[in-house]
Amino acid sequence: MANTINSYSGSGAASVTSSRPTQASRENTSAATSENSQSSAGNAEVQITSTAASLASLGQRISTLPDINQNRVAQISQALANGTYSISADKIASGLLQSDQGLAQIGL
Repeated sequence: MANTINSYSGSGAASVTSSRPTQASRENTSAATSENSQSSAGNAEVQITSTAASLASLGQRISTLPDINQNRVAQISQALANGTYSISADKIASGLLQSDQGLAQIGL
């Protein structure tokens, strides 16, 4: 297919596409350059702190628990309905202190 631009006729489109890299080849070249620079960085090593490891372990254990403890919800609902639900300031304070101590142990 011949193209005419400014009185020039020819099939320049084929020569233009062959002389320029395509988008895909530029991306491949960029990816290869990135991989080469990463591998030339040497033996980069990632170290995870004990706090991060503890949090990861805790997160895994928590993920296995159900979102809602249906038995506990039923117990509290029944106690509220009966008028027997009581709030213990000592239990609340103790729970807050335990949470604070637990967070202090993992450095938070």
